[in-house]
Amino acid sequence: MPTFAKILIGAAAALLAGWIAHGPLGQGKAFADRLQARAEAVVVESELPGVSVRIARDPLARQAILSGSANQFQREGQGTFPGLNDRIGGLAGIAGVRWDDEGRQGGGIPLLLETWLIVLIAFLVGLGIGWRWFRPRPEGYL
Repeated sequence: MPTFAKILIGAAAALLAGWIAHGPLGQGKAFADRLQARAEAVVVESELPGVSVRIARDPLARQAILSGSANQFQREGQGTFPGLNDRIGGLAGIAGVRWDDEGRQGGGIPLLLETWLIVLIAFLVGLGIGWRWFRPRPEGYL
């Protein structure tokens, strides 16, 4: 079998493993649930009545979507006082924040695509390490 075909089969297997972990094993949903719980804790701590947050679910993404009645100061903050956008956007794992009433659509980069990119990069790094240090050497090499 040609080397290129072996590399493609390996990449496909790695991407399949990433999809299985993300979808059928539920790691993508569990990650989004943890992000939502942390974002909801920030909203509760801010004590703004009627404001809620959700994580983009269709498709799963690391985008926090806020809704409710908050004025510009409560959303953006001022000077050294961070607004809700900065406090939620500063949480580990949140890629972006938007408000429902801003008219923008979209939930950011899908989490599955991010997973596939990380898996593909790890596969290529492993391929590079294997090629550099573990490939067959010609006779008389060193």
